[in-house]
Amino acid sequence: MGRIKQGLDYFPLNTDFINERVVRRIMKREGDSAFTILLYALSYIYSGEGYYVRADNEFYDELSDQLFNTDNDTVHRVLELAAEYGFFDSDIYKQYHVLTSADIQRQYLFITKRRNHLPITSIYRLLPEEEGTAKTASLTPEATSKIQEIENETSNYEEDDVSETKDIVTQSPENVTEYPIIATKFEIIKRKEKEKKENILPNPPSAKGGDEGGGTNETTKRKKGDLTQEDIDRMQAPADGQIRNLSGLRDNLLLYRISPPEQYAIILKSNYGIIGSPVWKGISNIRDSGGKIKLPGHYLLSVVNK
Repeated sequence: MGRIKQGLDYFPLNTDFINERVVRRIMKREGDSAFTILLYALSYIYSGEGYYVRADNEFYDELSDQLFNTDNDTVHRVLELAAEYGFFDSDIYKQYHVLTSADIQRQYLFITKRRNHLPITSIYRLLPEEEGTAKTASLTPEATSKIQEIENETSNYEEDDVSETKDIVTQSPENVTEYPIIATKFEIIKRKEKEKKENILPNPPSAKGGDEGGGTNETTKRKKGDLTQEDIDRMQAPADGQIRNLSGLRDNLLLYRISPPEQYAIILKSNYGIIGSPVWKGISNIRDSGGKIKLPGHYLLSVVNK
């Protein structure tokens, strides 16, 4: 069995990143090159261990070699300042010479949520234990292998394939008993295929497209409180040529554990994450608040409703 990838292939960056207060403070002290150093540091973190990097002399040398007219001392000074200002966690940096933060760890766990295990070293962990716990960590290697095989084989199943596979699981109860998560995956697949077949979309009906009977389609009848995360994931931005980042908006709403009904309202009020919407500044304010904004969903709704 191959080695499970630790680092990430990508990481999201807020469109308002350069205007974040802590970034502006660092750039004011160290100049425009500080912005590039921060981006390089994030790339090393996410592509390496995934949620941290050890900031030793070898790291500073390697990073400075990638930059023009930037020496080891400058890199060291900028990153030390970033830890002091809270861009990285200052306590972990001082104690272990490691660059990480709660936001970085939360982003790592969110992006890798489909992997078989998500190890975060306890001494570096900044999140509550229940946040990002991997459900498959205690499975045997055989179970893990079976789950991976199922994911590979069922990613593009049609409805008939799912029904046939379900029968196989029913005929083999010992497998379900030994690996209960496998049965759960088949149930999820079947449910998603059924939703696609029924074409239930959470986007509100257009003004011209209502049913003659006063709007009796499934979307109209559902209440906002009944919305699920799957509904939010199926929302699609209108094809009107406007520049949007709906996927990035959804990632941030999930990152701050905003409920599906609130996500739905925020997405609509922000015109599906259109660039320039106040929602992006609101997300930046939540990140800068260091956890002081206790109800991020309510806060973002107040921002987009202004």
